[in-house]
This record gives sequence, C-alpha cells and structure tokens, in this order.
Amino acid sequence: MTKAWPSPVVQTLPDQVAQMILARIATGELAPGHRLPSQRDLAQSMGVGLAVIREAVQRLAALNVVEASHGSGTVVRPFRWMPLIYDPTMFNLAMQRIGIRDLWEARRLLEGQIIRLAAERATRADLAAMGAILARADPLPPDYETSWALNREFHLALAHAAHNAVLEDLLAPLLDVRTEGAGHRFSRETCRQTWEAHRRIHDAVAARSVQAADRAIRFHFQVGPIALAEIDARERAARARADAAAAAAAGARPRRPRR
Repeated sequence: MTKAWPSPVVQTLPDQVAQMILARIATGELAPGHRLPSQRDLAQSMGVGLAVIREAVQRLAALNVVEASHGSGTVVRPFRWMPLIYDPTMFNLAMQRIGIRDLWEARRLLEGQIIRLAAERATRADLAAMGAILARADPLPPDYETSWALNREFHLALAHAAHNAVLEDLLAPLLDVRTEGAGHRFSRETCRQTWEAHRRIHDAVAARSVQAADRAIRFHFQVGPIALAEIDARERAARARADAAAAAAAGARPRRPRR
C-alpha cells in the first residue's frame, strides 16, 4: 500500500511576503543594489511576524535574488537567469531584467544544438510524439493561447528527442516566458508560418539530417512569435523615440541671455 499524499495547502505567509518583494523588484521599484528596509520595518509595515520576514528573505537569498548579511542589511542582487529553473514564479522578474533579444538568442543557440542531437538520437516514439502534436495543430489553432500551448509541447518533445536531460531542463523555463507583443502579432498567416516551421523541424529529425535540421531551426527563428528582425525594428524604434525625447527636452530648455 502506498503512503497517502498530504493534502495541498494554501501559499504560506513567507511565500506571500517573498512574492510581494519580488513584485517590487520586477517593477523596478527595488533595483539591483537597492537596500531593503530592515526586517523589523518590513514586519511592521506588512503586519506579520519577524520570523515570517526572516524566512521570506532566506528564500529569496537562496535563489540569489537578494543578499543578506549582518550589519549590511538585505541588498537586491543583479538578476541572473538560473533561478528560473528552480522557481518559475520569477518569470515576471525575468522579463523586466533581461531583454527579448537575450531570450530569443538563448533559445536559438540552445535549440540549434538540441535539434542536431535529436536528428542523431530520436526514437520512433519521439517522432510519434512530435507528429501527434503536429496533427493536433491541423487545422491551425484558432487563437494565440492554443497555438502557444501546442508550440510549448512541440519544443519540449523536440528537446526530449535529444535525450539530454540537462538541455531539456534548460529549455523548459525559456519556453514558459511570455514575450510581450507575441499575442498581438498573432494572425492566421503567422500561425501558418510557425507550424510550417515545426513541420520542417519534424521532417529534418525524421530524415536524421543535421544539415536539414540546421536549415529548419534557422527558418523557425525567422518566422517565430517574435522574430529577431522584429526585435531589431523595436530596438531601432525605441532608440529613435529616446533620441527625439532628448532633442525635445534640449530644445525646451531656456536659453541663456546673450551678454
């Protein structure tokens, strides 16, 4: 007889406090290098016990979100990607602390190697799993959410076909991050291109061709939810807006009277 599972419990107070601190870090209110209020002040302002604050800070310190030391207080650390593997609740923080380009390039490099291994190692079961997801995407998914969920399944199935547990674990949190604007970009044509890219990936792996795999993954990242070309266009537009704002501010400054 198997041991009974414990009943699920609601989120604990330390969890809630940790999420409140994370939310302020995500919005930029608490930037890297910023010192948090003392644990006693936090306890008073949140209406919880000092032990709750202490445990919440310890959890964030274990994830390298903050650094706590005696005499120096608790300081927000520069964000690193790795904690996402252990705590997916930090996705919002991730999108504030890294750029879309970093995310997309990381996926491109990682999946470029994953598909090569899959072309060499995929089993019949792996190919069947990828094919089943493609079948569920025909006819095309009617909306972004449906397509996104199937897309995630497909890329996880591809990673599984590489038979490298580390690469699979590294890719999973990258797939879970929602890129801003992807939903607005969704259309029947972008959906068709995305699933055409997935079919090319499947066919390349099935053919066990590394060359075809390279071409397929390159095509995928040209037409994906947020293509690199679109990221470049966004960055150029953002720079242009910043330059225009700076020029306008300079023009609005009162000129010194001539002597």
